[in-house]
Amino acid sequence: MFSAPMVAALLVGTKTQTRRALRPQPADGADLSLLRNPFGQPGDLLWVRERFAAFGHWQTRHNAAKARAEWFFTDLTRARGLAWRYQADGRGADAHAARVAAAPVWHNRPALFMPRAASRILLEVVAVRVERLQAVSVADALAEGVESGEDPAAGDSVRAYRAVWEGINGPGSWDADPLVWVVVFRRLTP
Repeated sequence: MFSAPMVAALLVGTKTQTRRALRPQPADGADLSLLRNPFGQPGDLLWVRERFAAFGHWQTRHNAAKARAEWFFTDLTRARGLAWRYQADGRGADAHAARVAAAPVWHNRPALFMPRAASRILLEVVAVRVERLQAVSVADALAEGVESGEDPAAGDSVRAYRAVWEGINGPGSWDADPLVWVVVFRRLTP
């Protein structure tokens, strides 16, 4: 899953790496070569999930296990011959649609619920390594898709990447300096 600014960086070709914290963090002295990489190996393909809008409607159905009704979204985008809209392109739903609307309308949807068929970006894994978060170099920060700032050599890019990291992972997450998977990729589509 990628945020709208990172999707934009993917599309213009400035984002060629991503860092994801190891979960759980291994104990000090653990043999890192034994870790299972959840992001694949070189040559594997990854599809990008991003915030999008789908044409459809909400319905309820009874969940017998929970003994209550639950809401679920019925995506009619393809069935109506439409194309999904991508919020990174500024093409989300025009307004927040109420769940109770009977007629299908455009609904903004979180990246978590993007179906594979709606994904427009395909990445090929080039390399994967484990390192400490704060080991990120200026070149790595730029490959993460952040803006270089006025003087990349002065570390503006690393500071910008720190802000992105903490925006996603919360205050203090940079200072924790976790071990991270560094996934290097190349974009195949679009």
